[in-house]
Amino acid sequence: YKSLTKNYFKFCVKCFLLHEKLISVTVMPKVILQRYQDLPENTDDIRRLTGLSRKDFEKFHSFFKTEWNDYFALYTFQGTPRARQKSVPKNRIFTDTHDALLFILCYLNLNVSQNELAKVFGVDQPKVSRCLFFLKKRLINVIETYPNALTKVKKERILNNPKNDKS
Repeated sequence: YKSLTKNYFKFCVKCFLLHEKLISVTVMPKVILQRYQDLPENTDDIRRLTGLSRKDFEKFHSFFKTEWNDYFALYTFQGTPRARQKSVPKNRIFTDTHDALLFILCYLNLNVSQNELAKVFGVDQPKVSRCLFFLKKRLINVIETYPNALTKVKKERILNNPKNDKS
């Protein structure tokens, strides 16, 4: 096992690797919210978390950010048509779209439960569930709208993930 408790897991999450596959995550009691900006520049670290190199993550993020902004210009988080100009909610999980993309890709790439993800991001499990439901739809829409955003293999890995029920 190889500990991944470097700068990007300052919030006391210890990941154990076996044959380069994450097999378990142990979360310590008081956790600090993880941010994309806190991840080191090391490409291997981001690849282990998301399944994408930093370059691929940044490229895909540009498409994801467009999808995110287009969606929120028209709809609320719950999917109802927007009646007024969008504002920044006080109880949001993500400070920017990098964090949202990191959240969904970590969930799909790592072998973590929603409860573990909730502890890592400092929210409750129902909120994680709602966010995952929302983010899966955005992720699938990006992949379908921008076919060149990811390689065929990476698209298939995301779309065929057992955790991605596409609902």
